[in-house]
Amino acid sequence: MSSPLVLLISRSASRSQIYREALDTLGISCLAISELKEAVVLASGTPLNGILLDMPVLIKATPSEKLASEDILKALPSAYLNIAPATDTIKLLTANGMQGVARTVSEFAELCKGFTPRMVRPKDRYPLHLQALLTATPGQGSPEQTVTLNVSSQGCFLFSSNSDYQLNQQVEIQFIDLADKDPVRATICWLRRWGSGEHQIPGIGVSFDTLSETQRSEIIRLLEPLQPH
Repeated sequence: MSSPLVLLISRSASRSQIYREALDTLGISCLAISELKEAVVLASGTPLNGILLDMPVLIKATPSEKLASEDILKALPSAYLNIAPATDTIKLLTANGMQGVARTVSEFAELCKGFTPRMVRPKDRYPLHLQALLTATPGQGSPEQTVTLNVSSQGCFLFSSNSDYQLNQQVEIQFIDLADKDPVRATICWLRRWGSGEHQIPGIGVSFDTLSETQRSEIIRLLEPLQPH
C-alpha cells in the first residue's frame, strides 16, 4: 500500500527539507513545490491526501493566488506551517477543521492517512459583490441580507455570521443585483465560521443547483472584465 501523498509548498529548500524529513518519519510522502499558483495545476491532476503551506509563501502570495487556492485548501486536509528559528522545531499553526482538527504534525499525518486521496478542480471564481437575500430553508423563513465576496458561473461565497448553516444544506438565494431575480437554490460546499480565528470574513461557499440560463449569462458577462487576458 502506497504512502499518503501531501503537497508541500515552500520557497526555501532548507525549510522544505526539514518538513520532508519530519513527514517521512510519519509515513507521509511529499510532493514539494515552491509557488502557490502551481498548486492549482497539480491538485487538479494528482490525487492528494493533504496540503501543507509554509507561512512565508502565504504571506507573500497575491490576493488572486490565495483566491485560486481556496477551493483546494477547503477540499483537502490542510495546514499552515512555520519553523522556530532557534530550534528548527516545526509548528503547525492552523488546520482545516472541515476535514478534522489537528494540533501537531503527527495529528495532521493521521488526518491524511484517514482521508481518501482526491483531485480538486478549482472553480474560476473572481471578486464580485452582488447584493443578495439568503434563506436557510428554501421557501421558508425570513431572508438574511448579505453580499457575495466572489462568484463563478457555478457558485459563490456569501458573507454570513449565522452559525446554524451546515455542509450539504440547501439554501435559497435571491440576487438583487441581477435582472432575473428569481430565487436560486444552492448547496453549501464549505463553511467559514465567525470567530474561527482565521482572520478572514465568515460565510458559506455554495454551488448553484437551479441557476437559470439568463442568470448564468448575466453572471458570466459581469465576470468577464475581471478575468485575466
